[in-house]
Amino acid sequence: MDSKQNQIDSNEQTLWNLLPSDDDVSVSLPYNGSSGWSGTDTSRDRAISLDAKGDTKAVQSYIMNLLYVRDARGATWREIADLTLWHHGTVSGALSVLHKTERIARLTEKRGRCRVYVLPEYVNGRDTDQQGRKHQCPECGHRF
Repeated sequence: MDSKQNQIDSNEQTLWNLLPSDDDVSVSLPYNGSSGWSGTDTSRDRAISLDAKGDTKAVQSYIMNLLYVRDARGATWREIADLTLWHHGTVSGALSVLHKTERIARLTEKRGRCRVYVLPEYVNGRDTDQQGRKHQCPECGHRF
């Protein structure tokens, strides 16, 4: 994160402590110990930098806290970016990883042309999207 972005003080008391104890504050790094990237060099550089500095955990924790506070309303990537001044790649990357590891859910509903993310306990029977590749080969079942 650069100096223009809101800094997250890891010593600051947050609502994270109010989350159920089975959802600990460990960082999700599902791609061989990395938070992953979209395939571009800028995305890769951003992910490597955030992971190396420990900011990936801070970003994920902030998003989990925000979704906890917003309960069933949840938040879109744009709403999170507007609050934090974080780059789209930082926010969408963290949301993607948290969704992949099933720590959050992505609703099919949209707000401002963006999908809404909530904690799983706030889905409340609404339709959700699966994380990952959406198209499947009718012959072999491979997703692409």
